[in-house]
Amino acid sequence: ARQQLAEWMRAAGLHVYEDAVGNLFGRLRGLDDTRTILTGSHLDTVKLGGKFDGALGILASLVALQALHKHLGPPQRSLEVVALCEEENSRFHARYWGTRAILGLIEESQLEALRDEQDISIASAMRAAGLHPDQYRAAIRTDLDAFLELHIEQGRILFDEHIDIGIVQAITGLQHLLITVKGRADHAGTTPMDLRRDALQGAALMAVEITRLVQQEGRPAVVTLGQWDVRPGAVNVVPAEVRFSIDLRHPDAGTLQRLSVAIQARCQAIAQERDLLLSSEIIGQSAPQQMDPALQALLIRAAGACGATWKAMPSGAGHDSQTMARHLPTAMLFVPSIEGRSHSAAEETPLADAARGATVLATALSLLAYP
Repeated sequence: ARQQLAEWMRAAGLHVYEDAVGNLFGRLRGLDDTRTILTGSHLDTVKLGGKFDGALGILASLVALQALHKHLGPPQRSLEVVALCEEENSRFHARYWGTRAILGLIEESQLEALRDEQDISIASAMRAAGLHPDQYRAAIRTDLDAFLELHIEQGRILFDEHIDIGIVQAITGLQHLLITVKGRADHAGTTPMDLRRDALQGAALMAVEITRLVQQEGRPAVVTLGQWDVRPGAVNVVPAEVRFSIDLRHPDAGTLQRLSVAIQARCQAIAQERDLLLSSEIIGQSAPQQMDPALQALLIRAAGACGATWKAMPSGAGHDSQTMARHLPTAMLFVPSIEGRSHSAAEETPLADAARGATVLATALSLLAYP
């Protein structure tokens, strides 16, 4: 895939190169070749995933640069399409690795500390791919003025509302919590229902209440209770301990924290009512990230110029733009996903929607690089 992409970049008249960590670039040199506007997305995908997540953003960026080069010639500032590596966490716990390398956020210790299921370090994997992990700092960029990313929505809002383009206002923040509920193991046949300290019954009530609280908050708040561990896990024993995960998301930091506090308080109340012990631990979190207002306005202008309908909306998933936006002006646009399917072989975006998105992206890049 990388070789094919590099060939397409060269055919489009771009200067192709790879950095020390595996990001692939195609550069359209500008009259001022000291400053760069970057566009693109990630090349990797999840296991058994679809063919549009990340890849469509790269191809749309490539098509956009090819069209601008053909019709407008060299830009004032250089334009680059990038195929970013390791966004998905599929092999190593190295999410946004390519983006973090560009921004100088990789720590040397991570090169050996980050390992896959076969205990292979990311440094070893990089060397096997012909890369140079010891030169990772050479990937740092100081010439970037902006980053624009086209991506499939991975949800069904645009699809259901028949809207062409989503203009991302903010990328959601999230909290991952681990809830542990402890009761007492007893005989399933000889322990009356009113005398049980059943950890699973308590956890089930918590799940219902967590869902109710988030549904009451309304969109764009979402919660998922995706992992459960019931012990001892026997058919004839009252469950003594349950652990379950909470994935809580909202694009507003204050709302995210308020919901987290409310959820933990309600779980504690249920535990006390049922004579159970409860502990909660935040095992992961990321803050919401706003997109650049001026670049959002630019995308809206570009959508209007292309006759595309648009909707301002948050992103419920994390993206490379989330990390980029903390360090340079960044904006993101979505194209529809059929029935909202993603991270699945059923993932699909109609060709007409993809082409429209690429046209809006090209228009926005022209406004930035051809003033």
